[in-house]
Amino acid sequence: MKTNGVIFGGIGVFCLVVAFIYGFLTGFGELAGFPLLLLTAGLGFMLWWYLRSTSKHHGALDSDNPEGEVADMAGNYGDFFPWSWWPLGLGFSLAFLFFGLAIDWWVFFLACIPAVFFVTGWVMEGNRKTYAH
Repeated sequence: MKTNGVIFGGIGVFCLVVAFIYGFLTGFGELAGFPLLLLTAGLGFMLWWYLRSTSKHHGALDSDNPEGEVADMAGNYGDFFPWSWWPLGLGFSLAFLFFGLAIDWWVFFLACIPAVFFVTGWVMEGNRKTYAH
């Protein structure tokens, strides 16, 4: 986790430096490049801060061990529901939703109905039938 924090901190510093160089070369007048590079730097710094503060409460992970092997990190990484169709339906409904953003507002709101349905189904899948907790 400490290694990941250093990587994201480096990304934040790099994007901050590049943002000001880019802003200086464009006269700080461009409305896309400079602000988005600043936001990217902010994202890197947020992840760095989160990983740094989280690593204080946890011991050294297997990924922080320089002599560690990939097999040392084997284990359960969470719940996985095989043969789930909810992500496929959610993907189609989100494609329809973003298509609605390009077309008109009523298409967007029409696409929100199946999107909410598939998100709810995917979230509640772990509480039903075979995969119930």
